[in-house]
Amino acid sequence: MRSRLALVLALAAHPVGAQMHEPPAAMESVIAPGAFDELCFELSAGESMRYSFDADAPLDFNIHWHRGKEVLFPVKVGAVARLGSVFRSPDKQAYCLMWTNRSQVAVRLRARIDRAD
Repeated sequence: MRSRLALVLALAAHPVGAQMHEPPAAMESVIAPGAFDELCFELSAGESMRYSFDADAPLDFNIHWHRGKEVLFPVKVGAVARLGSVFRSPDKQAYCLMWTNRSQVAVRLRARIDRAD
């Protein structure tokens, strides 16, 4: 319950403290049990972003953005270790790719974003 509350509080605080990345960008991190990490970027209306990641074990994954206190999830996938796709923004918005580790062990993650044509 405590980790779920921490996740909700972190999502609510995101717009103020998130570090925005300009593609191409890559990250590598180790996500502790019950923790999360994210890679944030901005897109204009109609602009696309290619993303890919692989992890040593399954993680919950989403793409989200904030409208006031509401968190919206155009992409949400549970328990996946590897994924790649293209996301097209319907509006000018700041988005975050987010991975949550629900396992009992730390998980290494490698992720990348690139502009898509």
